[in-house]
Amino acid sequence: MNVGELERLSGVGRHTLRYYEQLGLIAAHRQANNYRSYSEQTVIDLAFIQSAQSGGFSLAEIADILAAKRGNTIDCAQGAALVASKMAEIQAKITTLQAAYVFLDAERAKLEASAIANGLTIPDLPAI
Repeated sequence: MNVGELERLSGVGRHTLRYYEQLGLIAAHRQANNYRSYSEQTVIDLAFIQSAQSGGFSLAEIADILAAKRGNTIDCAQGAALVASKMAEIQAKITTLQAAYVFLDAERAKLEASAIANGLTIPDLPAI
């Protein structure tokens, strides 16, 4: 399939496709007219890339995973360990963000109390 068809099937723009190609995430075959041609596997790879990015994996991590999948050097147990590691990383970020939220909420409450004590009007803020 050509780049336009791949764009329509995957929802990924041509500039991103070229970037992914430069990174080795996907491969294009050159036709006689030097146009890029993509296989059905590319659509599958793009879906994986999008899912992995949604799961918090960087493009570099995704490149490593795809290389391991393509070379059959990763098994399900290793994949599960990789996902568990990413989950732990995300949980640590959540914990850090929750602590920041608690701190900011306490500071906001102090500032609002001070404003009320000084007769100031507190503007309505969007609900969280």
